[in-house]
Amino acid sequence: MYRRLLLSLQSATLRLDTWINRVLPQDFNPLYYTGGLSNLFLTILVVSGILIFLYYEPSLEGAYASVEFLTRDVPYGVVFRGIHRYAADAYLVAILLHLFRNWFTDRYREARDSQWLSGMFLLVVSGFVGFTGYLLVWDERSQLLASLTVQALRSVPLVGERLARVFLGGPGVSDTTLPRFLFLHVGPAMTLYVLLWWHYVRLRHPKIWPPSVWVLFSLGLLFILASALPATSGRPAQPGASPEGFAVDWFFLWPYVVARWLAPGWALALVVALVAYGMVVPYTLRETPEQRGVRALGQAVVVEENCTGCELCYYDCPYNAIYMVPSPYPGKSRAAANRKLLAVVVDSRCVECGICIGACPFEALELPRMLDKDVQQRIQRGARAAAPVGS
Repeated sequence: MYRRLLLSLQSATLRLDTWINRVLPQDFNPLYYTGGLSNLFLTILVVSGILIFLYYEPSLEGAYASVEFLTRDVPYGVVFRGIHRYAADAYLVAILLHLFRNWFTDRYREARDSQWLSGMFLLVVSGFVGFTGYLLVWDERSQLLASLTVQALRSVPLVGERLARVFLGGPGVSDTTLPRFLFLHVGPAMTLYVLLWWHYVRLRHPKIWPPSVWVLFSLGLLFILASALPATSGRPAQPGASPEGFAVDWFFLWPYVVARWLAPGWALALVVALVAYGMVVPYTLRETPEQRGVRALGQAVVVEENCTGCELCYYDCPYNAIYMVPSPYPGKSRAAANRKLLAVVVDSRCVECGICIGACPFEALELPRMLDKDVQQRIQRGARAAAPVGS
């Protein structure tokens, strides 16, 4: 059932790729640059965050007032705040698209488990950084989020009370709380670049930046959103008050929506379970070469009629054994009909690792030495097809 679902999602992903390649030039397919787009939005977040930090006062009395001063009185402050807000959502969306695309196209197992694990850590840390950003405003929503988080942490067996004290900077909300929230926002954010290094260290040709057309489009879209739908605060937090609801950012605050139906502790347990499952995904559905019907040995060979020139194999090969050349003729498959490039394997560098096979979603690469079982199955299928009807 699980395997069948993944195959269906893979097929849908490839059909979407083919459709986008018909609408847009293949070099500008945004699904090929989800990793680069996430880096772009992270850079925007860092720059806008530094500008916001210059005006922020991490105190119970000054946090809300400083955010409002930035929004209302600083020239273009509302725009910078809005860009920071919407870039955070766009960053998380890009990460999720990158994750699901690699999951559905089977580019996360075997030699790629390091990229998957580092990507999961990036997702978790990014989600936490986004959540703590909402705490810094210190309006009624921030107050309710802090209260629900403390309830969830206190439900953790044995260490719950200590976790709550670490989170608040003391037994309750005090003058040390907002500086603690600021540290929890900025500190983990700085680790994102360490995680990015881990994510890229084993990739030979990572696409770390999108084409300029997508850079300009993204910047323009963020500016329009920040101007048309400015980020705003709720009412200021009141000591001892118990706010009942808040506007939801579904990308970062969905666990708190779950907490409306479940106890905060169970919502925290659900988040932990989802993260744990994400960490073990590369090690599920482990298959032997015999089970996969792998063409297990032999230097990689390009199936030219299927090659779309997408460069995924070129970027994924850690041994620099694949390069791209101008395509002398179009491919025969529908997806490859408008290709501009063709993959070529350097035999002397190929180590037969099979990474390129997993990188290619169009079955345009193969390792030619097939198992005997595969040959027998092909013979049997051919014999059945050639047999007279009724025999």
